[in-house]
Amino acid sequence: MDFLQIGASWLHLVATVVLLGYVGVMALVVLPVLRRDVELSTVCELTAAFERRALPGVVIALVAFLATGVYLTVSDARYGGAGNVVGSGWATIITLKHVLVAVVLGLGLYADGLIARKLTIADAPDRSAVLSRLDVGIKAMTVAGATVLL
Repeated sequence: MDFLQIGASWLHLVATVVLLGYVGVMALVVLPVLRRDVELSTVCELTAAFERRALPGVVIALVAFLATGVYLTVSDARYGGAGNVVGSGWATIITLKHVLVAVVLGLGLYADGLIARKLTIADAPDRSAVLSRLDVGIKAMTVAGATVLL
């Protein structure tokens, strides 16, 4: 293993910790405490503010995660090319991990684009339902993200 691969592995792991740490803390700590102890309008404002504050770090971690993941995959001797899903056990596992990563990214886009932005609309009639969908989506991201680590 050369220094570039060691550096890419390290950066990939750091980015993974940042991404899953953000999602996990949001799902298991922030949202449950806010929903239990704070008025709905304040929960919506705080959740949107938390997301805005975390977004630059999450985007940087996501770019690092994707770039290093691509590099580590294509530089691995076991990589048989795109579409080689069952060429080896490694190829099958990597393909399944990539599918789970796509699910996590899709849930993240859903949570950010369709839900978190709606929380900032003060007179939206369905804020409670939106917050519930955000809670379910972010918990699903946590479970899927943790599954990728297996």
